Amino acid sequence: MASEVKDRLLEYLRFKGVSQVDFCRSIGVSSTYIGAMRRSVSDEKLRDIRRVYPDLNTDWLVFGEGTMLSDPYPDRTLAVALESRGAALVPLIPTAACAGSLQDYADSVRREDCQLVVAQVRGAEMAIRVSGDSMEPDFRDGTLLFLRRIHERSFIPWGHPLVVDTANGAVLKCLYPLRKSDEEVEARSLNPAYPPFRIPTSSIYGIYRILGSLTLYSTF
Repeated sequence: MASEVKDRLLEYLRFKGVSQVDFCRSIGVSSTYIGAMRRSVSDEKLRDIRRVYPDLNTDWLVFGEGTMLSDPYPDRTLAVALESRGAALVPLIPTAACAGSLQDYADSVRREDCQLVVAQVRGAEMAIRVSGDSMEPDFRDGTLLFLRRIHERSFIPWGHPLVVDTANGAVLKCLYPLRKSDEEVEARSLNPAYPPFRIPTSSIYGIYRILGSLTLYSTF
């Protein structure tokens, strides 16, 4: 039972693009709470979860009944109200999309089917969450990035952090050209613990400029 609840909770967090650490922090429990789950979620913690994550169907979480989301678009009314007042809204790409192509995502998923976030900068086309610590200290796990596709390869800002949409998924890296070859580019992390690697240019679907970022500790 506890294992099934944990699996469903992790599924929800992957869907939302929220790390386990940030989830635990948001409901006021230890960062080891999920890993140490040996029984179902208590009523007290369910109340905290409902308060912070109102779109999560807790009957689905605890009993596996119904669908994961109690309301697929819990922020739709607020989003429409914000947009009517001149706020720029962009679709937030779910974590699952990172395993495929951002371009395919933009082409195949309707805007009205996406969670919308308020763009913090002008010109942003979409938003995506950072996953992992390879680009720390500049970009922490869970940070929201506001992106715009670069349509001309000749204007790639080499050496700056970019989101690169590849055949193996989207990555956040600093790109560098190779002097002796235009068939690959070098991708480097800001965190020195991660070694650089090369990406074949033929596997790159698109490159996205980061217009702005927002940490999880800020609010819209």
